[in-house]
Amino acid sequence: MGDTPCPCCGQPLPLDGDLRIDDAGFVVRGGAFATLTQQEHAVLTALQMASPRIRSREQLLADLYQLRCDEEPEIKIIDVWVCKLRKKLKPLGINIDTVWGRGYRLLPCASTEAT
Repeated sequence: MGDTPCPCCGQPLPLDGDLRIDDAGFVVRGGAFATLTQQEHAVLTALQMASPRIRSREQLLADLYQLRCDEEPEIKIIDVWVCKLRKKLKPLGINIDTVWGRGYRLLPCASTEAT
């Protein structure tokens, strides 16, 4: 897995445990990567900026829809994007925690090394 090339430039991906999120929607950690949609990227970025604090669904919705005033936001869409993010980020050892009644938070990254 350490020889995985970057999908953009072809260079080897960094093997360290640092979480890297770029503006093109790529998330890199531990020699692996995930590709995110614009909305998933916005949710993850908001959670990372707030980490370790909790970000409510309403706050996340406001973060996402400040750029899209032409649409009527639906609060449940946050749950959908978090679900999709969890699936994409799990192989990278990145977890999003649900804090019932309060919102979501990005948990500290687990080790990506095999034990």
